[in-house]
Amino acid sequence: MVLLGMVTTAVVFVGFARLHNLLLWGLLCLVMGGALALRWAGMDTWINSSFPNHMRGSLTGLYELILSGSMAVGPGILALSDSVGPVPFIAGAVTTAAAAILLLFAGQEAGHLTRQLLPKRRREILRHEPAAFIGIFLVGFTEAGNLSLLPLFGLSHGLSAHLSALLVTAVQSGVALGAVLIGSLSDHLDHQKLRNVTIFCMIVLPFGLVLSAHGTLWPWLLAWGIAQGGLFTLGIVQLASRHFGLELASAMSLSMIVYTIGGVVGPPTLGLSMNLAGPHGFTAGITLVACAGALAISRFQSTRPPCRPGNSSFAE
Repeated sequence: MVLLGMVTTAVVFVGFARLHNLLLWGLLCLVMGGALALRWAGMDTWINSSFPNHMRGSLTGLYELILSGSMAVGPGILALSDSVGPVPFIAGAVTTAAAAILLLFAGQEAGHLTRQLLPKRRREILRHEPAAFIGIFLVGFTEAGNLSLLPLFGLSHGLSAHLSALLVTAVQSGVALGAVLIGSLSDHLDHQKLRNVTIFCMIVLPFGLVLSAHGTLWPWLLAWGIAQGGLFTLGIVQLASRHFGLELASAMSLSMIVYTIGGVVGPPTLGLSMNLAGPHGFTAGITLVACAGALAISRFQSTRPPCRPGNSSFAE
């Protein structure tokens, strides 16, 4: 499944390099999105089914750290090859093909999914794990706002274009650090308490963007990113520790869908907030949504007891 997503991605990159019709590029973008879904759901299921429970948090955090770090490869390719002509797309295809070759070696370590006699439906998983999915949605919403509107927030406060772009780098660095830090803590501390701390930070820390002088923005951004990365990792850890086999695959695909929905809703919602309230509408919108998420999480508790592959509902 993951290899299919990689091969499709490489082919789409070549298509971008060879084709010049805007409509065809739109179709290629749709195919690219489908290939991303295959890779995302497949890798999350594969890797989370391989983690031992006593190290699940720290290893999930390491996985998210590598994922965040790999996102620097795309802009790095553009920096080295420029953004004009077919070279960036060919470089993207070669990079993806190299990853696919590495995956052939990693495939020797692949575990085997158990087949459930009566797998849970996706809506049942959603109903039993509301806190995890609400947190994942909130992170998707916030990260999409970071990537699309945080530079505009910086420009509106007098920062240069270069420094405004670095705001995103700072907060996303915090996301990567938070995944490792909070993930490691989740192996030893109560998940509910950690989630409460991260959601509280996501409510409070955006105010630092408004109250801080330009030179003191960076610590606030880093801390805010740590909360985002931690909340997402806690959601994935909870889902992976409570679902197995085909149920785990459903839970991981749902996490991808919920995160993506948050990413789709975030930019237009925050953009409308900025239109109504000016530059401070960004932090106001982020804070209001975080408050709504905290209220929703406080009203729901996970209702499904942890299961293990040895339970009677599983069969080879």
